[in-house]
Amino acid sequence: MDRSEEEMRFVGFFGIFKQSFKTIFSLKKIFAQITLTLILPLTIVFFAHMVISHFLFWKIESNALLVDPDTNRNRATIKDWLYYWLFKIIYFTILTVFSLLSTAAVVFTIASVYTGREVVYKKVMKVVPKVWKRLFVTFVDIYLALFFYNIIGGGAMVICRSILGFSVLGSILLLIILIVYLFGFLYLSVVWQLASVVTVLENSHGLKAMKKGKDLMKGKKKLGMGIAFVLYVILVGIVVVYELFVEYGDEIFRWAMVWRVMMGILCGLLLVMLFLLFFVTQTVLYLVCKSHHREAIDKLSLSTYLGAYTGETVVYPNAGEEIQLGRPQSQPV
Repeated sequence: MDRSEEEMRFVGFFGIFKQSFKTIFSLKKIFAQITLTLILPLTIVFFAHMVISHFLFWKIESNALLVDPDTNRNRATIKDWLYYWLFKIIYFTILTVFSLLSTAAVVFTIASVYTGREVVYKKVMKVVPKVWKRLFVTFVDIYLALFFYNIIGGGAMVICRSILGFSVLGSILLLIILIVYLFGFLYLSVVWQLASVVTVLENSHGLKAMKKGKDLMKGKKKLGMGIAFVLYVILVGIVVVYELFVEYGDEIFRWAMVWRVMMGILCGLLLVMLFLLFFVTQTVLYLVCKSHHREAIDKLSLSTYLGAYTGETVVYPNAGEEIQLGRPQSQPV
């Protein structure tokens, strides 16, 4: 990080992306190792889920039991659905593990460089398992929040469609609900990102980390949500391209297998870079939010805190105090 805390306060939308790319290229060796170890498997699991899930979906549709001969309606067997959801659970578990491990590795690496600590691949991999449990608690809490939020949002859409049907008023109201839902989803996503960084770098996790992330977001909400929106749009774009040109390339465009494989590799490389950028930007956004709230980042305290992960001797503060990245600075006169 080549900016002072005062300069970080004024970093905007493009500044965060610029700082993130500069951080990646300045640490390309360690990030390449982290990518090959954690982010590449995350990408492979993501694409494998799309392919296998599509296969199982059609398997369920074709291996159905005839329910009503008159209406010719079919439904899958219980066994088919059991295998399908078992696969979903396994996929979600593996995806979560690699995502949390990648978050821990990237955040620790950037924080170590920020404090001037020597950062090597072996040390990062030694730290990752120690942070994983704390990150998992934070993940479970934010996942439950998103779960109930999706139930409320989905319920509102269903009620709207049931009452107003496909009328003009119903379509307009449904569009408004969808926009509000997306706004709330982006908000929770940014809270999740900041809470993840807080979990790694501060002495808080779970609901406390979520509250801290929510507080840090104040004053930078539009910035954080704008970054999350762009990254999610790129993610959706990669998925759509993969579906069109790889998954259904032979049916829609009559592409030969070699072209579909090449396009699949290209999509995979783009997704790997996107995931890495996602983890780096959330750390940079955290530093910007800290500077915005004038919470001085004590590099010595942070270095000491990071040292605890690697087994170094740590001098803890007095009872009742927490190790934090910094305390609020006094306002300039």
